[in-house]
Amino acid sequence: MLIERITGELRIAREDSNLSLNRLAAEVGSSPSALSRLERKALSDLGVVHLSEIASVLGYEISLGIHPVGDPLRDKAQLAIGRRLDALVGPAWKVLNEVLLPDPADRRSWDKVIRLIGAQPTYAAGVDIESRIRDIQALVRRTRERERDGRIQAIVIALGDTSTNRRLIAPLVEALGKPYETSARGILKALREGRPLPGSGVILV
Repeated sequence: MLIERITGELRIAREDSNLSLNRLAAEVGSSPSALSRLERKALSDLGVVHLSEIASVLGYEISLGIHPVGDPLRDKAQLAIGRRLDALVGPAWKVLNEVLLPDPADRRSWDKVIRLIGAQPTYAAGVDIESRIRDIQALVRRTRERERDGRIQAIVIALGDTSTNRRLIAPLVEALGKPYETSARGILKALREGRPLPGSGVILV
């Protein structure tokens, strides 16, 4: 846990500085017993400001950040796009929702995976749903990672049919490159007819 790591590092920094709990407590306006409980990870509620004050006395600063470890919760607009997409998929497909990527340690998931029932060899496409394009480069990076880790035959990026997305779809396809130039009409036709997609691509739903 983040707090446990930080308190452990602060204890090591104090010991390396040969600073007593009494001296540190006096500098930060705390009590030696409170700091002792902090170092023993016996405090359940630790403020970032208080930890930063302790770190500053020891000649350090605390840097916090957020890093992606999984996919965010889906908003109502994305769920609505998913339902509209389901209505376009023919009965030859099995539609699975929120399918984790193959690596058991990977917490990312496809919004949908669609599998051709009875296809040999197995054929499946991963679907990434976006209600609105916010950052083309971020979307491209995420798609490249899914190409690498998804073990899937094709990727469909399903966008909400909005004026903003219509304006940005061409730059998005250009950034994704030739494999994503498959026409939306061709993808939707294959979904209705129950046959492998002609390629990866971007569709408006």
